[in-house]
Amino acid sequence: MVVLYRDEKWLVVNKPSGLSTHRAHEGDLGVVEWLHLYHDLPVHICSRLDKGTSGVLVFALTAEAAAEAQAIHEEDKSEKTYFFIANKSSHTSWICSQPLENKPCETHFNKVREGTVYALYQAVIHRGRTHQIRRHAAASHIPLLGDEEYGGPIFPRLCLHCGTVNWPGIEHSLEAGLPEWFAACLDGPSEEVTAQALAEKRWPFLSSVTNCCRLIHRGEYGTDIAIDKYGDWLCVTGFDESLSAAQLLDGLRTLLATLSRLCCCRGGVIKTNRRDPHKNKLFADLAAWGEPVPESFVVQENGLHFRVSLNPHQHVGLFLDQRDSRSRICRAAKGKRVANLFAFTCSFSVCSLAAGAEVVFSVDLAAGCLNRGKENIAINQLPDLENGKFVKEDVRKWLARQLRKKHNKPESYIHFDLVVCDPPVFASAGRGNYFHVEKEWPTLAHDVYEILGEGGKALFANNHQNGPERFYYNTLTKLFPQVTRFNSPLDFPQMPGRQAHVHIYWCQK
Repeated sequence: MVVLYRDEKWLVVNKPSGLSTHRAHEGDLGVVEWLHLYHDLPVHICSRLDKGTSGVLVFALTAEAAAEAQAIHEEDKSEKTYFFIANKSSHTSWICSQPLENKPCETHFNKVREGTVYALYQAVIHRGRTHQIRRHAAASHIPLLGDEEYGGPIFPRLCLHCGTVNWPGIEHSLEAGLPEWFAACLDGPSEEVTAQALAEKRWPFLSSVTNCCRLIHRGEYGTDIAIDKYGDWLCVTGFDESLSAAQLLDGLRTLLATLSRLCCCRGGVIKTNRRDPHKNKLFADLAAWGEPVPESFVVQENGLHFRVSLNPHQHVGLFLDQRDSRSRICRAAKGKRVANLFAFTCSFSVCSLAAGAEVVFSVDLAAGCLNRGKENIAINQLPDLENGKFVKEDVRKWLARQLRKKHNKPESYIHFDLVVCDPPVFASAGRGNYFHVEKEWPTLAHDVYEILGEGGKALFANNHQNGPERFYYNTLTKLFPQVTRFNSPLDFPQMPGRQAHVHIYWCQK
Protein backbone atom coordinates (compact mmCIF):
# COMPACT_ATOMS: atom_id res chain seq x y z
CA MET A 1 0.00 0.00 0.00
CA VAL A 2 1.34 3.42 -0.95
CA VAL A 3 -0.05 5.90 1.60
CA LEU A 4 -0.34 9.43 0.27
CA TYR A 5 -1.81 11.01 3.40
CA ARG A 6 -3.17 10.06 6.80
CA ASP A 7 -4.55 11.93 9.80
CA GLU A 8 -7.16 11.14 12.47
CA LYS A 9 -10.02 11.36 9.94
CA TRP A 10 -8.72 10.49 6.48
CA LEU A 11 -6.60 7.80 4.83
CA VAL A 12 -5.51 8.41 1.24
CA VAL A 13 -3.84 5.69 -0.83
CA ASN A 14 -2.49 5.33 -4.35
CA LYS A 15 -4.77 2.55 -5.60
CA PRO A 16 -3.36 0.14 -8.20
CA SER A 17 -5.19 -0.87 -11.36
CA GLY A 18 -6.81 -4.31 -11.06
CA LEU A 19 -8.17 -3.93 -7.52
CA SER A 20 -11.74 -2.79 -6.86
CA THR A 21 -12.51 -0.19 -4.21
CA HIS A 22 -14.81 -2.70 -2.48
CA ARG A 23 -15.28 -6.42 -3.07
CA ALA A 24 -17.88 -7.44 -5.62
CA HIS A 25 -18.81 -10.64 -3.75
CA GLU A 26 -17.83 -12.64 -0.71
CA GLY A 27 -14.44 -14.20 -1.23
CA ASP A 28 -13.17 -11.27 -3.28
CA LEU A 29 -10.78 -8.58 -2.02
CA GLY A 30 -11.20 -4.91 -2.77
CA VAL A 31 -9.01 -2.17 -1.32
CA VAL A 32 -11.36 -1.97 1.71
CA GLU A 33 -10.98 -5.66 2.52
CA TRP A 34 -7.26 -5.65 1.67
CA LEU A 35 -6.61 -2.84 4.16
CA HIS A 36 -8.46 -4.77 6.84
CA LEU A 37 -6.77 -8.11 6.08
CA TYR A 38 -3.21 -6.84 5.91
CA HIS A 39 -3.17 -3.66 8.00
CA ASP A 40 -6.12 -4.21 10.36
CA LEU A 41 -7.54 -0.90 9.12
CA PRO A 42 -11.35 -0.69 9.05
CA VAL A 43 -12.14 2.16 6.64
CA HIS A 44 -15.28 3.83 5.28
CA ILE A 45 -15.70 4.48 1.57
CA CYS A 46 -15.76 8.16 0.62
CA SER A 47 -15.67 7.66 -3.14
CA ARG A 48 -14.84 4.89 -5.55
CA LEU A 49 -12.45 4.26 -8.39
CA ASP A 50 -13.22 1.64 -11.03
CA LYS A 51 -11.30 -1.61 -10.74
CA GLY A 52 -9.09 -0.66 -13.69
CA THR A 53 -8.44 2.91 -12.54
CA SER A 54 -5.35 3.76 -10.51
CA GLY A 55 -4.52 6.78 -8.38
CA VAL A 56 -5.76 8.86 -5.45
CA LEU A 57 -8.45 7.16 -3.36
CA VAL A 58 -9.80 8.77 -0.16
CA PHE A 59 -11.17 6.77 2.78
CA ALA A 60 -12.70 7.91 6.07
CA LEU A 61 -11.32 6.41 9.29
CA THR A 62 -14.41 7.21 11.40
CA ALA A 63 -18.17 7.15 10.91
CA GLU A 64 -18.27 10.89 11.54
CA ALA A 65 -15.72 11.51 8.79
CA ALA A 66 -17.74 9.29 6.42
CA ALA A 67 -20.82 11.47 7.03
CA GLU A 68 -18.68 14.54 6.39
CA ALA A 69 -17.48 13.02 3.11
CA GLN A 70 -21.07 12.47 2.00
CA ALA A 71 -21.80 16.17 2.55
CA ILE A 72 -18.61 17.11 0.66
CA HIS A 73 -19.83 15.15 -2.39
CA GLU A 74 -23.39 16.43 -2.23
CA GLU A 75 -22.16 20.03 -2.14
CA ASP A 76 -19.55 19.44 -4.91
CA LYS A 77 -16.73 20.65 -2.65
CA SER A 78 -14.09 18.18 -3.85
CA GLU A 79 -12.31 18.39 -7.17
CA LYS A 80 -10.68 15.44 -8.92
CA THR A 81 -8.23 15.59 -11.79
CA TYR A 82 -7.73 12.47 -13.88
CA PHE A 83 -5.33 11.66 -16.70
CA PHE A 84 -5.96 9.16 -19.48
CA ILE A 85 -4.58 7.93 -22.78
CA ALA A 86 -6.73 7.80 -25.92
CA ASN A 87 -6.57 8.38 -29.67
CA LYS A 88 -5.53 11.84 -30.81
CA SER A 89 -8.24 14.46 -31.25
CA SER A 90 -8.31 17.82 -33.03
CA HIS A 91 -9.88 19.39 -29.91
CA THR A 92 -7.61 20.79 -27.21
CA SER A 93 -10.16 21.86 -24.57
CA TRP A 94 -13.87 21.14 -24.20
CA ILE A 95 -16.67 20.31 -21.78
CA CYS A 96 -18.99 17.30 -21.99
CA SER A 97 -22.29 17.83 -20.15
CA GLN A 98 -24.14 14.70 -21.28
CA PRO A 99 -26.44 13.54 -18.41
CA LEU A 100 -25.79 10.07 -17.04
CA GLU A 101 -28.55 8.02 -15.39
CA ASN A 102 -30.77 11.05 -16.04
CA LYS A 103 -28.60 13.06 -13.64
CA PRO A 104 -26.63 16.18 -14.54
CA CYS A 105 -22.82 15.92 -14.67
CA GLU A 106 -19.96 17.71 -16.32
CA THR A 107 -16.45 16.76 -17.37
CA HIS A 108 -13.82 19.34 -18.35
CA PHE A 109 -11.33 17.91 -20.87
CA ASN A 110 -7.90 19.22 -21.85
CA LYS A 111 -5.32 17.70 -24.15
CA VAL A 112 -1.98 17.63 -22.31
CA ARG A 113 0.32 16.38 -25.08
CA GLU A 114 0.45 14.13 -28.11
CA GLY A 115 2.67 11.25 -29.08
CA THR A 116 3.01 9.59 -32.46
CA VAL A 117 0.09 7.23 -31.79
CA TYR A 118 -1.92 8.42 -28.76
CA ALA A 119 -2.51 11.56 -26.72
CA LEU A 120 -2.55 12.26 -22.98
CA TYR A 121 -5.67 14.03 -21.72
CA GLN A 122 -6.72 15.65 -18.46
CA ALA A 123 -10.28 15.35 -17.14
CA VAL A 124 -11.59 17.38 -14.17
CA ILE A 125 -14.81 16.46 -12.33
CA HIS A 126 -16.47 17.24 -9.01
CA ARG A 127 -19.13 14.72 -8.00
CA GLY A 128 -18.67 11.84 -10.42
CA ARG A 129 -21.27 9.50 -11.89
CA THR A 130 -20.67 5.84 -12.74
CA HIS A 131 -17.90 5.60 -15.37
CA GLN A 132 -18.36 9.34 -16.02
CA ILE A 133 -14.97 10.06 -17.56
CA ARG A 134 -14.97 6.87 -19.60
CA ARG A 135 -18.47 7.49 -20.95
CA HIS A 136 -17.92 11.19 -21.62
CA ALA A 137 -14.62 10.42 -23.37
CA ALA A 138 -16.37 7.85 -25.56
CA ALA A 139 -19.11 10.40 -26.29
CA SER A 140 -16.32 12.78 -27.35
CA HIS A 141 -15.03 10.11 -29.79
CA ILE A 142 -11.87 9.34 -27.79
CA PRO A 143 -12.59 6.12 -25.83
CA LEU A 144 -9.79 5.28 -23.43
CA LEU A 145 -6.95 2.92 -24.25
CA GLY A 146 -7.81 -0.39 -22.57
CA ASP A 147 -11.52 0.43 -22.20
CA GLU A 148 -13.09 -2.20 -24.43
CA GLU A 149 -16.45 -1.74 -22.67
CA TYR A 150 -16.80 1.70 -24.27
CA GLY A 151 -15.03 1.02 -27.56
CA GLY A 152 -11.41 1.71 -26.61
CA PRO A 153 -8.36 -0.06 -28.11
CA ILE A 154 -7.22 -3.30 -26.44
CA PHE A 155 -4.55 -2.95 -23.74
CA PRO A 156 -3.78 -4.96 -20.56
CA ARG A 157 -5.11 -2.22 -18.27
CA LEU A 158 -7.49 0.73 -18.34
CA CYS A 159 -5.31 3.77 -18.97
CA LEU A 160 -7.08 6.05 -16.49
CA HIS A 161 -5.34 7.52 -13.44
CA CYS A 162 -6.68 9.81 -10.72
CA GLY A 163 -3.76 12.20 -10.36
CA THR A 164 -5.00 14.89 -7.96
CA VAL A 165 -7.80 15.34 -5.44
CA ASN A 166 -8.52 18.61 -3.64
CA TRP A 167 -10.31 17.66 -0.43
CA PRO A 168 -11.84 20.11 2.09
CA GLY A 169 -10.03 20.03 5.41
CA ILE A 170 -6.73 18.89 3.88
CA GLU A 171 -4.66 21.97 3.09
CA HIS A 172 -2.57 20.60 0.25
CA SER A 173 -3.60 18.73 -2.90
CA LEU A 174 -3.50 14.94 -2.69
CA GLU A 175 -1.34 13.78 -5.57
CA ALA A 176 -0.35 10.46 -7.13
CA GLY A 177 2.18 10.87 -9.92
CA LEU A 178 1.45 9.41 -13.34
CA PRO A 179 2.74 5.89 -13.94
CA GLU A 180 6.07 6.41 -15.69
CA TRP A 181 5.10 4.29 -18.69
CA PHE A 182 2.21 6.65 -19.59
CA ALA A 183 4.65 8.94 -21.46
CA ALA A 184 6.26 6.11 -23.45
CA CYS A 185 2.84 4.64 -24.28
CA LEU A 186 1.92 7.74 -26.30
CA ASP A 187 4.21 6.43 -29.04
CA GLY A 188 2.47 3.04 -28.97
CA PRO A 189 2.32 0.17 -26.45
CA SER A 190 5.66 -1.60 -26.95
CA GLU A 191 6.41 -4.90 -25.21
CA GLU A 192 8.35 -3.06 -22.51
CA VAL A 193 5.52 -0.58 -21.94
CA THR A 194 3.03 -3.46 -21.73
CA ALA A 195 5.20 -5.26 -19.18
CA GLN A 196 5.58 -2.11 -17.07
CA ALA A 197 1.82 -1.56 -17.14
CA LEU A 198 1.28 -5.10 -15.87
CA ALA A 199 3.97 -4.99 -13.19
CA GLU A 200 2.81 -1.58 -11.92
CA LYS A 201 -0.55 -3.15 -11.08
CA ARG A 202 1.18 -5.02 -8.24
CA TRP A 203 4.39 -3.21 -7.40
CA PRO A 204 4.94 -1.05 -5.37
CA PHE A 205 1.41 -1.41 -3.89
CA LEU A 206 2.27 -4.81 -2.36
CA SER A 207 5.58 -3.54 -0.95
CA SER A 208 3.95 -2.62 2.37
CA VAL A 209 3.37 -6.33 3.14
CA THR A 210 6.01 -8.25 1.20
CA ASN A 211 9.09 -8.03 -0.99
CA CYS A 212 7.77 -10.86 -3.20
CA CYS A 213 5.06 -10.80 -5.85
CA ARG A 214 4.19 -11.95 -9.35
CA LEU A 215 4.98 -9.17 -11.81
CA ILE A 216 3.83 -10.90 -15.01
CA HIS A 217 1.20 -13.63 -14.74
CA ARG A 218 1.06 -16.51 -17.20
CA GLY A 219 -1.16 -15.55 -20.13
CA GLU A 220 -0.71 -11.79 -19.72
CA TYR A 221 2.30 -11.39 -21.98
CA GLY A 222 3.01 -12.48 -25.55
CA THR A 223 5.56 -15.13 -24.57
CA ASP A 224 4.26 -17.99 -22.39
CA ILE A 225 6.07 -16.97 -19.22
CA ALA A 226 5.55 -15.91 -15.62
CA ILE A 227 7.88 -13.47 -13.85
CA ASP A 228 8.09 -13.39 -10.05
CA LYS A 229 10.00 -11.06 -7.76
CA TYR A 230 11.64 -12.65 -4.71
CA GLY A 231 13.42 -9.99 -2.71
CA ASP A 232 16.21 -8.54 -4.85
CA TRP A 233 15.88 -11.20 -7.55
CA LEU A 234 13.60 -12.06 -10.46
CA CYS A 235 12.55 -15.60 -11.32
CA VAL A 236 11.24 -16.23 -14.84
CA THR A 237 9.43 -19.47 -15.60
CA GLY A 238 9.05 -20.44 -19.26
CA PHE A 239 6.27 -22.88 -20.11
CA ASP A 240 7.26 -23.58 -23.74
CA GLU A 241 9.58 -26.61 -23.52
CA SER A 242 10.76 -26.04 -27.09
CA LEU A 243 12.59 -22.90 -25.91
CA SER A 244 15.69 -23.26 -23.77
CA ALA A 245 16.28 -20.92 -20.85
CA ALA A 246 19.17 -19.34 -22.79
CA GLN A 247 16.90 -18.65 -25.79
CA LEU A 248 14.29 -17.08 -23.53
CA LEU A 249 16.92 -14.91 -21.89
CA ASP A 250 18.13 -13.61 -25.26
CA GLY A 251 14.60 -12.50 -26.11
CA LEU A 252 13.81 -10.99 -22.72
CA ARG A 253 16.93 -9.00 -21.82
CA THR A 254 15.38 -5.57 -22.44
CA LEU A 255 12.21 -6.51 -20.57
CA LEU A 256 14.16 -7.92 -17.62
CA ALA A 257 16.35 -4.81 -17.45
CA THR A 258 13.18 -2.68 -17.33
CA LEU A 259 11.57 -4.77 -14.58
CA SER A 260 14.82 -4.91 -12.61
CA ARG A 261 14.99 -1.11 -12.62
CA LEU A 262 11.30 -0.76 -11.77
CA CYS A 263 11.51 -3.18 -8.83
CA CYS A 264 15.11 -2.57 -7.72
CA CYS A 265 16.28 -6.11 -8.56
CA ARG A 266 19.92 -7.13 -9.00
CA GLY A 267 19.52 -10.05 -11.40
CA GLY A 268 17.74 -13.36 -11.59
CA VAL A 269 17.21 -16.72 -13.25
CA ILE A 270 15.14 -18.22 -16.05
CA LYS A 271 13.80 -21.77 -15.73
CA THR A 272 12.05 -23.87 -18.35
CA ASN A 273 9.17 -25.69 -16.67
CA ARG A 274 8.62 -29.42 -17.23
CA ARG A 275 5.07 -30.57 -17.98
CA ASP A 276 5.81 -33.91 -16.30
CA PRO A 277 8.34 -33.24 -13.53
CA HIS A 278 7.85 -36.70 -12.02
CA LYS A 279 9.46 -38.45 -14.98
CA ASN A 280 12.14 -35.82 -15.47
CA LYS A 281 13.70 -33.16 -13.28
CA LEU A 282 11.48 -30.26 -12.25
CA PHE A 283 13.02 -27.72 -14.63
CA ALA A 284 14.65 -28.45 -17.97
CA ASP A 285 17.51 -25.96 -17.62
CA LEU A 286 18.43 -22.63 -16.10
CA ALA A 287 20.00 -19.38 -17.26
CA ALA A 288 21.02 -16.41 -15.12
CA TRP A 289 21.74 -12.72 -15.62
CA GLY A 290 22.95 -9.83 -13.49
CA GLU A 291 24.70 -10.43 -10.20
CA PRO A 292 25.09 -14.09 -9.12
CA VAL A 293 21.96 -15.27 -7.32
CA PRO A 294 22.65 -16.81 -3.87
CA GLU A 295 21.94 -20.52 -3.47
CA SER A 296 19.27 -19.51 -0.96
CA PHE A 297 18.16 -16.29 0.70
CA VAL A 298 15.47 -14.94 3.02
CA VAL A 299 12.40 -12.98 1.92
CA GLN A 300 9.70 -11.33 4.01
CA GLU A 301 5.92 -11.32 4.01
CA ASN A 302 3.55 -9.79 6.53
CA GLY A 303 6.33 -9.34 9.08
CA LEU A 304 7.53 -12.94 8.75
CA HIS A 305 10.58 -14.38 6.99
CA PHE A 306 10.99 -17.40 4.72
CA ARG A 307 14.01 -19.01 3.11
CA VAL A 308 13.70 -19.51 -0.66
CA SER A 309 15.89 -20.92 -3.40
CA LEU A 310 15.88 -20.21 -7.14
CA ASN A 311 18.03 -23.19 -8.12
CA PRO A 312 16.79 -25.67 -10.78
CA HIS A 313 16.43 -28.66 -8.47
CA GLN A 314 13.44 -27.69 -6.34
CA HIS A 315 10.47 -25.40 -5.92
CA VAL A 316 11.28 -21.91 -4.68
CA GLY A 317 9.81 -22.73 -1.26
CA LEU A 318 7.07 -20.09 -0.95
CA PHE A 319 3.89 -20.17 -3.03
CA LEU A 320 2.99 -16.54 -3.75
CA ASP A 321 -0.57 -17.44 -4.78
CA GLN A 322 -1.32 -18.33 -1.13
CA ARG A 323 -0.30 -14.93 0.29
CA ASP A 324 -3.88 -13.92 1.15
CA SER A 325 -4.54 -17.36 2.64
CA ARG A 326 -1.50 -17.08 4.90
CA SER A 327 -2.74 -13.72 6.14
CA ARG A 328 -6.17 -15.21 6.89
CA ILE A 329 -4.55 -18.03 8.85
CA CYS A 330 -2.54 -15.46 10.82
CA ARG A 331 -5.82 -13.83 11.84
CA ALA A 332 -7.53 -17.12 12.73
CA ALA A 333 -4.88 -19.22 14.52
CA LYS A 334 -4.47 -17.55 17.91
CA GLY A 335 -5.01 -20.09 20.70
CA LYS A 336 -6.02 -22.80 18.22
CA ARG A 337 -4.96 -26.40 17.62
CA VAL A 338 -3.78 -26.36 14.01
CA ALA A 339 -2.99 -29.11 11.51
CA ASN A 340 -1.05 -28.11 8.41
CA LEU A 341 -1.41 -30.96 5.94
CA PHE A 342 0.89 -31.30 2.92
CA ALA A 343 2.92 -28.73 4.84
CA PHE A 344 5.69 -28.35 2.24
CA THR A 345 8.09 -25.77 3.77
CA CYS A 346 5.58 -25.01 6.55
CA SER A 347 4.69 -21.41 5.68
CA PHE A 348 1.18 -21.88 7.13
CA SER A 349 2.76 -23.35 10.26
CA VAL A 350 4.99 -20.31 10.64
CA CYS A 351 1.95 -18.04 10.34
CA SER A 352 0.00 -20.09 12.90
CA LEU A 353 2.82 -20.11 15.44
CA ALA A 354 3.46 -16.40 14.96
CA ALA A 355 -0.24 -15.76 15.62
CA GLY A 356 -0.05 -17.63 18.93
CA ALA A 357 -1.48 -21.04 18.06
CA GLU A 358 -1.65 -23.52 20.95
CA VAL A 359 -0.02 -26.24 18.86
CA VAL A 360 0.70 -26.77 15.16
CA PHE A 361 1.15 -30.16 13.49
CA SER A 362 3.07 -29.97 10.19
CA VAL A 363 2.52 -33.16 8.21
CA ASP A 364 4.44 -33.95 5.02
CA LEU A 365 6.14 -36.99 3.52
CA ALA A 366 9.22 -35.05 2.39
CA ALA A 367 11.84 -34.76 5.11
CA GLY A 368 13.64 -31.99 3.22
CA CYS A 369 10.52 -29.83 3.20
CA LEU A 370 9.98 -30.30 6.93
CA ASN A 371 13.62 -29.41 7.56
CA ARG A 372 13.13 -26.20 5.58
CA GLY A 373 10.02 -25.61 7.68
CA LYS A 374 12.00 -25.99 10.89
CA GLU A 375 14.51 -23.50 9.51
CA ASN A 376 11.71 -21.04 8.70
CA ILE A 377 10.44 -21.33 12.27
CA ALA A 378 13.96 -20.76 13.60
CA ILE A 379 14.47 -17.72 11.34
CA ASN A 380 11.38 -16.14 12.86
CA GLN A 381 12.51 -17.06 16.40
CA LEU A 382 9.24 -18.89 17.06
CA PRO A 383 8.76 -21.59 19.72
CA ASP A 384 8.83 -25.02 18.12
CA LEU A 385 9.84 -27.56 20.80
CA GLU A 386 6.41 -27.60 22.42
CA ASN A 387 4.16 -25.71 20.04
CA GLY A 388 5.44 -27.09 16.73
CA LYS A 389 5.12 -30.79 15.86
CA PHE A 390 6.71 -32.13 12.65
CA VAL A 391 5.35 -35.39 11.29
CA LYS A 392 7.08 -37.12 8.36
CA GLU A 393 4.22 -39.25 7.09
CA ASP A 394 1.80 -39.65 4.21
CA VAL A 395 -1.07 -37.27 5.06
CA ARG A 396 -3.60 -39.99 4.24
CA LYS A 397 -2.06 -42.32 6.81
CA TRP A 398 -1.85 -39.56 9.42
CA LEU A 399 -5.54 -38.74 8.95
CA ALA A 400 -6.44 -42.43 9.17
CA ARG A 401 -4.58 -42.68 12.48
CA GLN A 402 -6.45 -39.64 13.80
CA LEU A 403 -9.78 -41.23 12.89
CA ARG A 404 -8.81 -44.49 14.62
CA LYS A 405 -7.93 -42.54 17.76
CA LYS A 406 -11.25 -40.74 17.63
CA HIS A 407 -13.14 -44.00 17.08
CA ASN A 408 -11.33 -46.01 19.78
CA LYS A 409 -11.34 -43.32 22.47
CA PRO A 410 -13.90 -40.67 21.51
CA GLU A 411 -14.10 -39.29 25.05
CA SER A 412 -10.37 -38.41 25.11
CA TYR A 413 -9.85 -37.38 21.49
CA ILE A 414 -8.89 -33.71 21.15
CA HIS A 415 -10.26 -32.20 17.96
CA PHE A 416 -8.51 -29.58 15.87
CA ASP A 417 -9.74 -26.01 15.59
CA LEU A 418 -8.08 -25.13 12.29
CA VAL A 419 -6.86 -27.34 9.44
CA VAL A 420 -5.00 -26.32 6.29
CA CYS A 421 -5.22 -28.86 3.46
CA ASP A 422 -3.30 -27.78 0.35
CA PRO A 423 -2.43 -30.99 -1.53
CA PRO A 424 -0.40 -31.29 -4.74
CA VAL A 425 -2.21 -32.19 -7.96
CA PHE A 426 -0.09 -35.31 -8.30
CA ALA A 427 2.64 -36.89 -6.19
CA SER A 428 4.49 -40.15 -5.76
CA ALA A 429 4.65 -41.62 -2.28
CA GLY A 430 7.06 -44.36 -3.40
CA ARG A 431 6.63 -48.06 -4.20
CA GLY A 432 3.98 -47.34 -6.80
CA ASN A 433 1.84 -45.39 -4.34
CA TYR A 434 0.56 -42.33 -6.20
CA PHE A 435 -1.55 -39.38 -5.11
CA HIS A 436 -4.10 -37.81 -7.49
CA VAL A 437 -5.91 -34.83 -5.98
CA GLU A 438 -9.18 -35.39 -7.86
CA LYS A 439 -9.35 -39.02 -6.72
CA GLU A 440 -8.36 -38.27 -3.11
CA TRP A 441 -10.39 -35.08 -2.60
CA PRO A 442 -13.61 -36.64 -1.20
CA THR A 443 -11.70 -38.69 1.38
CA LEU A 444 -9.53 -35.74 2.37
CA ALA A 445 -12.60 -33.55 2.81
CA HIS A 446 -14.37 -36.19 4.92
CA ASP A 447 -11.38 -36.90 7.13
CA VAL A 448 -10.61 -33.22 7.74
CA TYR A 449 -14.26 -32.65 8.66
CA GLU A 450 -14.08 -35.50 11.15
CA ILE A 451 -11.02 -34.24 13.01
CA LEU A 452 -12.41 -30.71 13.32
CA GLY A 453 -14.29 -29.71 16.44
CA GLU A 454 -17.64 -27.93 16.31
CA GLY A 455 -17.13 -24.45 14.91
CA GLY A 456 -13.75 -25.51 13.54
CA LYS A 457 -12.47 -24.05 10.28
CA ALA A 458 -10.60 -25.53 7.36
CA LEU A 459 -8.72 -23.94 4.49
CA PHE A 460 -8.73 -26.19 1.41
CA ALA A 461 -6.77 -25.37 -1.71
CA ASN A 462 -5.37 -26.95 -4.85
CA ASN A 463 -3.90 -25.70 -8.11
CA HIS A 464 -5.49 -28.28 -10.40
CA GLN A 465 -6.05 -25.62 -13.06
CA ASN A 466 -7.67 -27.93 -15.58
CA GLY A 467 -9.56 -29.90 -12.95
CA PRO A 468 -13.29 -29.97 -12.16
CA GLU A 469 -13.64 -26.91 -9.89
CA ARG A 470 -17.36 -27.47 -9.34
CA PHE A 471 -16.61 -31.01 -8.15
CA TYR A 472 -14.10 -29.69 -5.61
CA TYR A 473 -16.54 -27.06 -4.35
CA ASN A 474 -19.60 -29.34 -4.26
CA THR A 475 -17.68 -32.02 -2.37
CA LEU A 476 -17.03 -29.54 0.40
CA THR A 477 -20.59 -28.15 0.48
CA LYS A 478 -21.94 -31.65 1.12
CA LEU A 479 -20.00 -31.71 4.39
CA PHE A 480 -19.63 -28.13 5.57
CA PRO A 481 -22.60 -25.80 6.13
CA GLN A 482 -20.45 -22.78 5.20
CA VAL A 483 -18.06 -22.81 2.24
CA THR A 484 -16.63 -19.63 0.73
CA ARG A 485 -14.67 -19.53 -2.51
CA PHE A 486 -11.73 -17.12 -2.33
CA ASN A 487 -10.15 -15.46 -5.33
CA SER A 488 -6.41 -15.57 -5.93
CA PRO A 489 -4.33 -12.58 -4.79
CA LEU A 490 -4.07 -9.37 -6.80
CA ASP A 491 -1.04 -10.59 -8.76
CA PHE A 492 -2.72 -13.84 -9.92
CA PRO A 493 -5.71 -12.50 -11.88
CA GLN A 494 -8.30 -14.66 -13.60
CA MET A 495 -7.23 -14.83 -17.24
CA PRO A 496 -9.83 -15.01 -20.06
CA GLY A 497 -10.35 -18.57 -21.26
CA ARG A 498 -8.47 -20.07 -18.32
CA GLN A 499 -9.57 -21.49 -15.01
CA ALA A 500 -8.44 -19.81 -11.82
CA HIS A 501 -4.75 -20.23 -11.05
CA VAL A 502 -5.58 -21.77 -7.67
CA HIS A 503 -8.82 -22.98 -6.03
CA ILE A 504 -9.19 -21.74 -2.44
CA TYR A 505 -12.07 -22.61 -0.08
CA TRP A 506 -12.71 -21.49 3.49
CA CYS A 507 -14.98 -23.93 5.31
CA GLN A 508 -16.61 -23.89 8.73
CA LYS A 509 -18.06 -26.85 10.60
